[in-house]
Amino acid sequence: MSTIVQKFGGTSVGSTERIKLMARRVIQERKKGHEIVVVVSAMGKTTDTLVQLAREISTEPSKREMDMLLSTGEQVTISLLTMALQQEGIEAISFTGRQAGIQTDSVLGNAHIVAIDTSVIRNELDKGKVVVVAGFQGVTSDGDISTLGRGGSDITATALAAGLKADRCDIYTDVNGVYTSDPRFVPRASKITTLSYEDMLNLAAMGAGVLHPRAIKHAKEHQVPIFIKSSFEEGKGTLINGLTKENGSTSVTGITFEENIHRVEISGYVDGESLQAALLLELASHHIQADIYKQHCDDVLTLLIKEQDLHDVLSILNEKKVNGAFSHIEQKSGLSKVSVIGRNIKSHPGIKVELCKILLKNKIRVTMVGESSISVTAVVQKSQVHNAAKQLHTGFGLDYVVMQQVVL
Repeated sequence: MSTIVQKFGGTSVGSTERIKLMARRVIQERKKGHEIVVVVSAMGKTTDTLVQLAREISTEPSKREMDMLLSTGEQVTISLLTMALQQEGIEAISFTGRQAGIQTDSVLGNAHIVAIDTSVIRNELDKGKVVVVAGFQGVTSDGDISTLGRGGSDITATALAAGLKADRCDIYTDVNGVYTSDPRFVPRASKITTLSYEDMLNLAAMGAGVLHPRAIKHAKEHQVPIFIKSSFEEGKGTLINGLTKENGSTSVTGITFEENIHRVEISGYVDGESLQAALLLELASHHIQADIYKQHCDDVLTLLIKEQDLHDVLSILNEKKVNGAFSHIEQKSGLSKVSVIGRNIKSHPGIKVELCKILLKNKIRVTMVGESSISVTAVVQKSQVHNAAKQLHTGFGLDYVVMQQVVL
């Protein structure tokens, strides 16, 4: 009997009617003879509502209490989905992250899974039950409830799939697959039918919100195939598995963007390379991802930071400033970043030139351009980012192209 992990996001379980619909999705797979583990997010905008409640009480709530609060959202969903399954005559049981044996480190608010004891889940599967697990949460070695950060239910799902040696992990969401850009804002984006783990990781790391980067890493490490499917319409979606056949050529996979970006500039330091290395190490210890660029024309380190990480990053930087690592910090908000994603991009400077030409032609103001091995990124005003993504998508020939990555 094969094991399948199914994950349903917040929009998929946003009402009791939708929860009943997702229960039928579970039952469909169950009737095919599979063992089923279901991972769910909080209903709809529950997490945002809980965050707002905390802000009405405290200007700076402790991370421990925030994790205690936010973990309640998924507990509502697991109970309701389990009830819906039981109502249909399916034996089912729900578990919190702690009950499911999900152990994390102690970086509260953005914890990483360090181990999963799957024995409790396996015991219930052996009894013929569907197991419903709260995504986004686990427990630290000190017994504190921890959360995995935004998109953490994806991580829970693929980590459980890896731990259970599942045959596949199905991610149900409000889109029917992975696209060359966000189809809500780039109408001519094309669905990609098959992606390698590496290409999906590149897209996710630079802003494609359909799947969390850490989720892909778990699946890649244990070679668990992932299907990205629509919760509300039939179709095969996008399959993520395998490895890309490297041939040394450049391949543009897609255009990604992130809307709420803060730019922080650091100056007045002695050794830029040492400072950059120290910052990367410090941010990594807090599980914060930031793009760091050294501008060749001046002595400035530029950090591009997600809005939710700004408070923690500024705390880290101010401490280093007090200790004399540098003398000046300047922060700019109201920005977004848009990126051309692909393989071997840095070795082809023509892509950077073409990006600048396309944005300049369409009167989109660029405040900086950075590049890495997988991307060329432009920082633009937030009000212009959707147009920038559309123009780059067209300019790099991705409109309505049938994209299918070759996998081994």
